[in-house]
Amino acid sequence: MSDKLFYLLQINDALFPIGGYSHSQGLETYIQKGIVHDQASAAQYLRQKLRWSTAPAELLAVRLVHEYAGAADLSGILRIETILDASRIPGEQRDASRKMGARFAKTMGKLELPIPPESIFHQYLRAREGTSMNHCCIYGVFCAALEMELEETLTHYLYAQTSAMATNCVKTVPLSQSAGQQLLSGCYPCMRELIQQVKGQTEDDLCLSAPGFDIRGIQHERLYSRIYMS
Repeated sequence: MSDKLFYLLQINDALFPIGGYSHSQGLETYIQKGIVHDQASAAQYLRQKLRWSTAPAELLAVRLVHEYAGAADLSGILRIETILDASRIPGEQRDASRKMGARFAKTMGKLELPIPPESIFHQYLRAREGTSMNHCCIYGVFCAALEMELEETLTHYLYAQTSAMATNCVKTVPLSQSAGQQLLSGCYPCMRELIQQVKGQTEDDLCLSAPGFDIRGIQHERLYSRIYMS
């Protein structure tokens, strides 16, 4: 078995130190307003968040930069970074993605990676030196440099993001651990559909508007009390 698969598992592990546990991506607003308050409402939130926020932004970005990286198209990758920076309206969520991207780069810099120094991953890191990196972009470039298949890359990424959101629901609503597992497995049909959907989309579809999620993300900045940074 190649070590490349282990690296893919490692970067999707909840213990991978990029600070994802510090962010609810607006969920905390929904909970404080009573919109998400039990397992049923949490399940609805997860499916809608995946379909209208995660898929057209982060998941599609992973697919696009993975393909650009596979073609050694650095300018295409950097264009996706620019679009994401310009399209993310909630400031907290924009900063969250940048911080997670920076932590990803810092952590990988301490590991002995099976990637040559002239690879597209290292070209990308040099091009972004001194500026921000979106987590979904560095993730996609890294997986392409590892020569991981697109389907596997998208599946692992979407599962990790969904698992993190389900965990936040368990901790914050709160719900039982069993309910959290039911939430996660209940998203599998939606996840399969969204992976196939983004494989057929183009750069023109990136960051389609999800105003409701944006509004709740902005409102999070003004909540009276907050556990999460976003």
